[in-house]
Amino acid sequence: MSKTRRVKIVTGLKCNIRCVFCYYRDNLDAPNRSFAEIRDDLRYAFRHGIREVDFSGGEPTVHPDLPALIAEARVVGMERVCIISNGWRLADKDYLASLKASGLDEVLFSVHGSHDVVHDELTATPGSFAKIRAALENAAAAGLTIRINTVVSRLNVADLTSVGRFVAQFHPQQVNFITVNDWCFARNLVDKLMLRYPEMAPPLHEVCDLLEPLVPAVNVRYIPFCFMQGYERFVCNHPQVMYDPYEWVPRVRARLEEGTSLWRYLGILGYGLVVCGAVLKVGRLSLADTLDESVVAGLRRWYYTKHAQCRECRYGALCDGVENTYAREYGLDELVPLGGSTIHDPVVFRRCNSSWVVT
Repeated sequence: MSKTRRVKIVTGLKCNIRCVFCYYRDNLDAPNRSFAEIRDDLRYAFRHGIREVDFSGGEPTVHPDLPALIAEARVVGMERVCIISNGWRLADKDYLASLKASGLDEVLFSVHGSHDVVHDELTATPGSFAKIRAALENAAAAGLTIRINTVVSRLNVADLTSVGRFVAQFHPQQVNFITVNDWCFARNLVDKLMLRYPEMAPPLHEVCDLLEPLVPAVNVRYIPFCFMQGYERFVCNHPQVMYDPYEWVPRVRARLEEGTSLWRYLGILGYGLVVCGAVLKVGRLSLADTLDESVVAGLRRWYYTKHAQCRECRYGALCDGVENTYAREYGLDELVPLGGSTIHDPVVFRRCNSSWVVT
């Protein structure tokens, strides 16, 4: 299987809604980045083999130069352009048409409930569900590729199957369920939003069953394999990310992440190479692949932890374990090692799924 050739480029942290779980929640009034800065990121990405881009925020549609940025991505050489959006401005058909005319191919929508009570509570913005429904209708009518992100929390876990039914009517190419982590949930709301994996696993299994025949790619991001027995094909942890054609090249993403200086980037690479053992793959992998492995290894070591008995699990090489905040809140005793021959192939469960094959 080929690896992704896509990356995220941030247009700024400014946003027009206030999702309660947003980890940029204290910076949503920050100024947009300049056109020149974003253009430089596009050129850097292209030089490093990137051919597809997700413009992200904050909320990219609040950037006044977004149509020009989409057009510039095409000029630079990007073959596919996506925006990650809450849908508020895309409820305006004329605005969406202007983005498509500039070269927009797809939209990754953030949908956190199947109706206004849940979605509007999680976005902390009355009317946001009506807006995203209209935006989804507009995007479908315009022939844009639609993808979906849903952050799983205590407030919407009982609504997940209904979310699946709601988004399926728009024929998305991909649906991602993003599980608990403190880089996703605003830290001061962990108690209100975080829930245990045993609580979320049954609803996740149910919605995966619902969507599998309807959606080409369904992912549960960052969940231990022991909670997904029989559903391993849906798991997308860090070892699988670089093989997901809609995810981001680790080494380029790390360099272009908001606030990452060159020295910080070199520190990330060094930590992954030396402390986390990616250096052992030098010579066996290309330089690019070694750098990707070092970023992934560093993220897993820095943010995640496992029970000592996880060393006996057949999925030890594929599984991140649990995020550190989860471990502090709930401990590690829920993690159960699964027996059988050890598996090292990160995409062993994905090879039969054509949606994961990058062409």
